[in-house]
Amino acid sequence: MFEKWAVTAADYIKKANPEETEPHDVLVFGFTILFNVLFTLFLLFCIGWLLEVPFLVLQVALSFMIVRILTGGAHLDHSLACSLASILYILVSLLLPINDLLMNSYFAATILLLLRYAPYYEPHQLKHSQQWERKKKLLAIIWVIISIVLYHFFLQPGLLFGALLQALSLTPAGINLTHMLNTMLAKGGENHEKNS
Repeated sequence: MFEKWAVTAADYIKKANPEETEPHDVLVFGFTILFNVLFTLFLLFCIGWLLEVPFLVLQVALSFMIVRILTGGAHLDHSLACSLASILYILVSLLLPINDLLMNSYFAATILLLLRYAPYYEPHQLKHSQQWERKKKLLAIIWVIISIVLYHFFLQPGLLFGALLQALSLTPAGINLTHMLNTMLAKGGENHEKNS
């Protein structure tokens, strides 16, 4: 769905100014990401509003994205599947119980998981130098520390929930879950094509 919109937007921009724009595939990639993020945030905000916790949902989403940018992770092959899986994971994280002891445990678990498993990149993804990856991991850990401090001062757990969610996605179980979903979606697509 997003890919079709991205191709249409890229075609429009390339026709308007073919010499001064990026290559078509770069435009499609950028628009796909943009539409995916906007769709995901819109749905998350709507669901958060219906659940009467829109600010908490956006905190989790923001923190998840920040830590994911810094630590990488496995990706679903289809942007709509990525959006729906992210929404589901974020909503499930809202079910975590909250008290000081548990939040401190979530904090410790997040730090340990990031130290052990970050960064993770698929074979086809761009890898940076080890020095740069260490700096990004340090930034992710600083973000987690800021998240627990904000929880203790303002009782806002969402930032830590988002960081924990991303840290869990870096574990072998999280990576395997993503790969399993990709396999299921690919088989589902093949079955859909055969039935069409």
